Amino acid sequence: MEQDSPWAPDRRAFLKNNGVGTSVLALGPLLAGSAGEAAAAAGKFDFETPLNRLGTDSVHWDQPLRDEKMTKIVAAMGVADMDFRCAPVIMAGLAQRMRHENWGYLDEDAPGPEAFRQSIIDWNHRRHGIAVMRPDNMGLSTGVHTSIAAALRAVAPPGSKVLMTTPLYGDFYADLVFTGTHPTESQMIYTDGKYQIDWDDLERRMTPDTKAMILCNPQNPTGNVWTKAELIRIGELCLKHKIVVLSDEIHADFVTKGHKFTAFSTLDSKEIVANSITLSSANKSFSLPGLPLAWFFSTNPVLFQRMAAQDRPDMNVLGLAAHQAVYSGGEQWLNQCVDYIDANHDFANQYIKANIPMLKVGQKPEGTYLVWLDAAAVSEKIGAQALADAENKKTQSISRWTGRTTVVTPTDILSHWFARNAYVKLNPGTTYGKGAANGMRMNIATARPVLKAALESMAGALKSLA
Repeated sequence: MEQDSPWAPDRRAFLKNNGVGTSVLALGPLLAGSAGEAAAAAGKFDFETPLNRLGTDSVHWDQPLRDEKMTKIVAAMGVADMDFRCAPVIMAGLAQRMRHENWGYLDEDAPGPEAFRQSIIDWNHRRHGIAVMRPDNMGLSTGVHTSIAAALRAVAPPGSKVLMTTPLYGDFYADLVFTGTHPTESQMIYTDGKYQIDWDDLERRMTPDTKAMILCNPQNPTGNVWTKAELIRIGELCLKHKIVVLSDEIHADFVTKGHKFTAFSTLDSKEIVANSITLSSANKSFSLPGLPLAWFFSTNPVLFQRMAAQDRPDMNVLGLAAHQAVYSGGEQWLNQCVDYIDANHDFANQYIKANIPMLKVGQKPEGTYLVWLDAAAVSEKIGAQALADAENKKTQSISRWTGRTTVVTPTDILSHWFARNAYVKLNPGTTYGKGAANGMRMNIATARPVLKAALESMAGALKSLA
């Protein structure tokens, strides 16, 4: 039985009712009269009231409707941004900056950006115990992918290898294509509902032509929050084999109860830390990918200067204003957001185990706002491999990310099936590397009524296969 979203999900009706043309972005109807304004004023923020994002040219919501040719959508649970109304300090900061009606070049060495750098340092010291960041060993960048590309150009010559533990965030592969480097994938071991590093395999892949390791902490999509002992072991191995650690810590603020985030730069060994570059942003913590900005740092002055020479930040004035606002006044909102998502993890994990036997889910994730699903039973039931093979016999397209021929996989078929039968968009495991053949990624950073509607719709659609 199909489950309707709790708020008018039909895109055409939304556009018509709100007077939004298909080529016009009109945020006014969505932003006016937030149901959470009074609560926010009292220090309590509203994550429970669904926010209709349809008709805003959203990659998260509007793109699935277009690409999947969906007649309606119950929930978009693919791309990793959040559905919540943003922290009120963001709107206040943007409003203040917009009162100055000029958008000329930004002086990145002026007192304002310098004070902003200090606010990043203070934030990371307070929340994550990072004591080695300084204004002279950190740089600003447009985004974490821009930073990773700059870091790879600095330490990994074209043709060299980059080590990754998989399943891993798919867009890292695009960064490697962009820099002319090649992945060497160490597939993790899945034991007792949790992914673990295969240490023997990891070291075997640390060959002389491997120049960097992308460390994702917390790990997207598996939800691992690496322990201090695990990070030390990674650091020791990389130091031994002369491999620079690129530590992507963009999900650092999303750690579930009972777990603790350890920043790579807080490890006791100065030598291990000096063999690394840390990259992060508030883009995930406060859902600001539309106003992108990121930062990176290294205690190794040689590594830092080599990377900085490859970086071209091109700061966005409104992006800077939004990030300044959250680092100076957004912590209370974020703390409540993290608690809400933690409860979403509990709800999703329990619901799937109790009501959707064709999907397998492991232990509650230690971090991120993502859930990694094993959909092998669904794949077999719908004949996803045969359907993928049939698609691949047709004319194939060229990926705009890799420049290579696009191959349809069984998880692509699964993603289409859920979109067209449950009206829920999930990310296929296709892009997450070795070990992701039957995986689907689900983003649960949404209002619980939407999460509940999505899970109920998925359960109903899967019952039809029985």
